[in-house]
Amino acid sequence: MSDDMTIDWSYSNARLYESCPRSLFYHYWQRTGANDDSEAADEQILYGQPGVGAVIGTAIHTALGEHISRWSRGEQTGLEIVRQVARDYIHEVFNNNSTVVSDATPESLVHTSDAHIGRFFRVIWPQFRDHRYILHEENCSFEVGSTKVWVRPDLCARDSGNFVITDWKSRQPAIFEDPSLQLRVYALWGHQQFEPDIDRISVQLVFTSDGRIERQSVEKEDLAQLNDRIAGDVLKWGDPNDRTNFPTDESFEKCSNCPYLHSCNAGQTTVTEGK
Repeated sequence: MSDDMTIDWSYSNARLYESCPRSLFYHYWQRTGANDDSEAADEQILYGQPGVGAVIGTAIHTALGEHISRWSRGEQTGLEIVRQVARDYIHEVFNNNSTVVSDATPESLVHTSDAHIGRFFRVIWPQFRDHRYILHEENCSFEVGSTKVWVRPDLCARDSGNFVITDWKSRQPAIFEDPSLQLRVYALWGHQQFEPDIDRISVQLVFTSDGRIERQSVEKEDLAQLNDRIAGDVLKWGDPNDRTNFPTDESFEKCSNCPYLHSCNAGQTTVTEGK
């Protein structure tokens, strides 16, 4: 491996580093060679110890992704078709796990996902059905200086000439998440790849829990600051071969839910001592 190897930047990589730098180290080495911005928790959901929120969130995203795919191809879609996708996913999780989160049943999770998807079709989707489809849930990369940056937008579309980038949220962001940063990254990508006029780019979070849409304005100054942030992050992360660049930041809650716990002695000690 070359001495100048660096980690590609993505919102999820930045989020991992801010939560615990060591988790980014493990994430990188597990994902080496995979040109995507997938979350490490995906494998944990299906084959590890899933959390209720992760199962519900992934079920809803999977179902909405299928809906958008059908819509983009002009195929039949609708409430019951989409609900069934989420139900099938939830049952797959339970079937693939001998031990699932305590006090959780497939029926309880299906009830919640049904409510989110019902609200999506009743409140949210009427505001999107006339948009012109561009892409959805596609791993896309662009360059910031010498750094490759990855994004995976939930939906990109045109609405009256504006380039609209949407991210579905089934829950409120966690403490260490910064959805405004995620939206600025989407805007930077859209500005480079699709829309040179920043004033015609719209970025937004859509909450399936209550139908709320949070739109965020982005200025050229925001994108300039983001360019600096990306360059600074990659410099700070440094050589991905050097574990000492990625110290642990242990807490029982973080470590017990970390998909890399099996690789991390410090995390294992924290969880053991916390029991």
